Amino acid sequence: MPTSRMLVKEIVYIPLGSTLRTLAYERELLKAASLYSLNGRVLNVSVPLNEESYNPERRQFNALILLDQVSRMKKGFDLCMGVTASDIYVPQMNFVFGIADVSRGCAVLSIFRLTFGRYEESQDIFRERVLKEAAHELGHLLGLSHCKDRNCLMSFSNSVLEVDTKKPILCERCLNVLKMLSE
Repeated sequence: MPTSRMLVKEIVYIPLGSTLRTLAYERELLKAASLYSLNGRVLNVSVPLNEESYNPERRQFNALILLDQVSRMKKGFDLCMGVTASDIYVPQMNFVFGIADVSRGCAVLSIFRLTFGRYEESQDIFRERVLKEAAHELGHLLGLSHCKDRNCLMSFSNSVLEVDTKKPILCERCLNVLKMLSE
């Protein structure tokens, strides 16, 4: 059952692995929370990635195992999201940017592929990607599903080009669904 927004006041971000790389995007994580009128905070801790989650053949971490790890750390937080600079996957997919479990109120976000590439402009494109995908996973935690509107924040992204295409806002339909969920 989706979490009622009326009860949710805060999202806590937990750095998994490299704290330094995660904290470099703290502003974007907090902005993602503010898109839903939530308080956000990033814990100033370094939580090691669960060793069992690493798949040496793929050189990636299993996001489902990391999700379990984050769920065990949730404690009294309304919502929590583990954020890692490592590459993650779920079975049957090459990679994922993130994964959310609305029933447990927790998610995992990887900035690995979002902050990779060469751009002459600056780091702004990386920052916007982190904002969009953090807000996307947070939308799932609040009860939203994937949207067919490619411009909507809740559209599924299978590549960074698709992340770049969508806007950092919800479409009218998703806004209405979110409003219904909060009533």
